[in-house]
Amino acid sequence: MNRRSFLIRSGLMLLTAGGGTMLFRSLNELKTVGRQGLTQGVEGLDADHAAILYFASLAPSGHNAQPWTVKILTENHWILGTAESRWLTVIDRGNREMLISLGAFLENLILAAQQYGYAVKSQLVPENSKSQAVIDITFYKGTIPYTTDCSHIEMRRTLRNNMLPTLLSPEDIDLLVGEQKETWFYFSQKSMEGQYLAAMTVEANKTQTYKEAAQIELAKWIRWPNRDVMKFRNGLTAETMEIEGVSRWYVKNFYTDKSVLGHDFRQATIEKIKEQTAAGSGWLLITSATSRQGLINVGRKLERIWLTLREHKIAIHPMNQLIEEETFKQVAAEKLGMKHELQLLLRVGYTAAYPMPVSPRMARETILL
Repeated sequence: MNRRSFLIRSGLMLLTAGGGTMLFRSLNELKTVGRQGLTQGVEGLDADHAAILYFASLAPSGHNAQPWTVKILTENHWILGTAESRWLTVIDRGNREMLISLGAFLENLILAAQQYGYAVKSQLVPENSKSQAVIDITFYKGTIPYTTDCSHIEMRRTLRNNMLPTLLSPEDIDLLVGEQKETWFYFSQKSMEGQYLAAMTVEANKTQTYKEAAQIELAKWIRWPNRDVMKFRNGLTAETMEIEGVSRWYVKNFYTDKSVLGHDFRQATIEKIKEQTAAGSGWLLITSATSRQGLINVGRKLERIWLTLREHKIAIHPMNQLIEEETFKQVAAEKLGMKHELQLLLRVGYTAAYPMPVSPRMARETILL
């Protein structure tokens, strides 16, 4: 049975087996689950501190696992950390990406605090990268150098599809690389380095897609039906993966964890990666020292840049499989002559349209210890 016939038959079964109710429920899956926003307060925090926590939680993270935790010692003294249950223990064994995500969380927190009239002092808690406590945060009133518009934080999103082939302007390349020219590198899609990164990303994805443990971990973090999106409010959804139309209806109604482990899904993933790596303007490769502070700083800097990209209509898509697979990482670092450790690889390009954010967010109470 081909896919079109299956979809028609599935629709008929919904009509005959459960009448209009089941059909309504299946079509209802096409609705995007919204974020909870700022309408609800948080016990132990005033409205300003609760809002700061909300904006911080809009940071990016691998598989949208949202690994961060917050322990409120007092209203102005927090401890940021991570939850072991939300680590990606297969593709991020050393918690490298987790610490980068925590850095992005910290950057959002600091920027949001400025809007509410606070400065922030932060310092590392003297523990290893797998400690639940990572960063000690103190808020205090003071002279704030500038006011942040938190709408930039709320509007940030990852874009996977529909990147234009137009090369980035020198000004936009400078926006991405800035003063980090010895550790941050931009390679155009047409350059030898860009073509190499595209090809290696495809090969690394093939390896990871057929690595059973990595695929099982991915399956754990995909929320197919809306009831799972509303239950967990984290992970990847059909909307964040930019699956559209009938295909979105189909996967939200019929896909399960087992679907992700099937041959067809793996092959479709590889074909999609080939399509994506061929599109866009180029690649942003970020290197740094592999220390807790170094990785947190990478996350802060990246988030600061990411928040400016919508107004420039620049899309950004993390594609880190080359770095997550150690063999590929070592070969790429040697080939490209990198002096520092490879930390992140992001595909970038202009986009004609910048859609609204769709990634779900955990309730603020969920991340509080």
